[in-house]
Amino acid sequence: MKFVTKFATALLLLALMLSLVPSATQSAQAATCYWAQFIADVTVPDGTNYAPGTAFKKTWRLKNIGTCAWSSTDVSLIFDSGEKMGAPASSALPTTVNPGQTVDITVDMTAPSAAGHYFGYYKFKSATGGVFGIGTTANKSFWVEINVTSSSGTGYDFTANAASAAWSGGAGALTFPGADGNANGFALKLDKPKLENGIESAQAGLLFVPNNVSNGYIQASYPAFKVQSGDRFQSTIGCEYGATNCYVTYRLDYQIGSNAVKTFWTFREKYEGLSYNVNLDLSSLAGQDVKFILVISAYGSPTGDRALWVNPVIARAGGTVATNTPNPTVTGTPATVTPTKSATPVPSTCDRAQFVSDVTVPDGTSFQPNAAFSKTWRLKNVGTCTWTNYSLIFDSGEKMGGPDSAVIPTSVAPGQTVDITISLTAPATGGTFRGYWKLKNASGVPFGIGSAGTKSFWVEIKVAGTAVTPVVTVTPGTPVTPATPIAGTNYDFVANVCAATWFSGAGQLPCPGTEGDAKGFVLITNPSKLENGVSDSRPGLLAFPQNINNGYIQGYYPVYKVKSGDKFRTIVNCENGATSCYVVFRLDYVVSGSSTIQTFWAFVERYEGQYYSADIDLSALAGQDIKFVLTVNATGTAAGDRALWVAPIIYNAASSGTVPSATPVPATVSATVTATTGPTVTATSTVDPSTATATATATETATATATP
Repeated sequence: MKFVTKFATALLLLALMLSLVPSATQSAQAATCYWAQFIADVTVPDGTNYAPGTAFKKTWRLKNIGTCAWSSTDVSLIFDSGEKMGAPASSALPTTVNPGQTVDITVDMTAPSAAGHYFGYYKFKSATGGVFGIGTTANKSFWVEINVTSSSGTGYDFTANAASAAWSGGAGALTFPGADGNANGFALKLDKPKLENGIESAQAGLLFVPNNVSNGYIQASYPAFKVQSGDRFQSTIGCEYGATNCYVTYRLDYQIGSNAVKTFWTFREKYEGLSYNVNLDLSSLAGQDVKFILVISAYGSPTGDRALWVNPVIARAGGTVATNTPNPTVTGTPATVTPTKSATPVPSTCDRAQFVSDVTVPDGTSFQPNAAFSKTWRLKNVGTCTWTNYSLIFDSGEKMGGPDSAVIPTSVAPGQTVDITISLTAPATGGTFRGYWKLKNASGVPFGIGSAGTKSFWVEIKVAGTAVTPVVTVTPGTPVTPATPIAGTNYDFVANVCAATWFSGAGQLPCPGTEGDAKGFVLITNPSKLENGVSDSRPGLLAFPQNINNGYIQGYYPVYKVKSGDKFRTIVNCENGATSCYVVFRLDYVVSGSSTIQTFWAFVERYEGQYYSADIDLSALAGQDIKFVLTVNATGTAAGDRALWVAPIIYNAASSGTVPSATPVPATVSATVTATTGPTVTATSTVDPSTATATATATETATATATP
């Protein structure tokens, strides 16, 4: 009987516990049901300047990542806290937003009458689901941030005055507006330029396209303008939407009287789905009549270089930064960035970082050209996962000689802070440079700071030097252990594989790569299994082109001075078992100081059970500093193209057999972890597939058909 009583009591307790569960479950379901994700500030980027009392429109792009539709009759935008800026307490959504869709929400606002720095915080409210927002628990606000300055004035509009500028490029004088497609270069006024982040601006801008030669340029020299203290040059810059091959250098040059032209600011921009707001203080030129010059130069090949200056102006104190005001839209997917960005995995909700401080090199630190320095960020693990085998990774902007990735050599538990230090090198030219970085978890998923874990942290420096002269750069990567050199070896391409910079049509690739990466990858094979089934004991390079029709992969190696008698030797074939492999092997080269890639030798290879020994005399290049490029092109579909360079070397019978000093610099990162108890951002090469062929002799020796 006592047992029955105890059992009944236990059942009653269990029933009581279960009766308490629904409220917790309902709360969790509500958070999952109504949940927003911040996508972009479509207008009024954080820190935009306005004169007192200026009316403006703020537009956020947000995504419904919950399971419930946001009905326009149920869900509304509400003011949460901060500065209201004349906005209504509540605004209805412009349309119903289903799960997975994005929506642009616009609110009319007015800058406060007093000077200052203002934030206004906003959330959503549903009659059925309550108040919700962004973040891992759907309870965080998104915001608008502006600066209000105390005085007003007039400035200069470079777009409106474009016809008054003197236009020129590498091919000589140009007219404005030009003709789209002119190989001499051209510029156009666009009423609604569309930036690479997919946002169409309501502010007019200028499209610059340099002359169609390597390192081509285009510039507009404007009439003299008297600069006043507090004047600022402002613009939004980025490649034009869809110009995926765009890689350029922006410059703001100036000339006073008949003095030499000088560079005030420079920025390298590559199509990566982001735009940048330029806000430069011109006070150092105050009181002088200055001719400003807008310059765009190609960074290597000019193909696809379509660069935008959106609303470039000189703003006086109280003037406004350009804002992009599109029509409200709702789409089924987030804003398109680039093919590589759109496929990026969403950060896990447990991986979140918080920027704490710049321990070294605060923003704007000045360095001499090519100066080596160490950058240290202090970050806090504000997620719930311990950072074990996590890495620092380069995201975008100026790489400054840093690695693609480097493992953080310690674990960082939730709540701890870590000082992450990396060695960098200032660019060789003058200007302001910013490099964006993120973290990557042990599964390879990137994450960063911000409520959604998608924002980058950065290093920003200024370099005092001469005007930009674009060059092809080689960034050291992860080192490999050199194999014992074959007698007569002057250079070993396998031992130095990550001293090369690897590219495909998808952009720069990590080294070594990851098996199966659709962007293309390079891996070391040891031993190397030949197409005929025999294993060669020497190491080789397995190269897989980007997995698209006519995809390619190529590695740019550091400069090597060719000697008389040097020969390029390797075995080329498909990897054993890659029966659908059909590729073109190429030995390309770039003369140091140039950016023009030339083909020295090419060979077409199809899986047929044979391999080919190449023995290519390089004497025609003797005495020159050469960057050799190993290239593999798909002939049609790249599926199954596993191309094998076995023991590629530069051989010289007169050599002592020692490999020259070309060992790559290790990608290192140091970290110091502290516990805390409280709360506390390279040029790609687009080479057409070669159709050059080579003939195999009876002894299976490939005969080169291309010479310099």
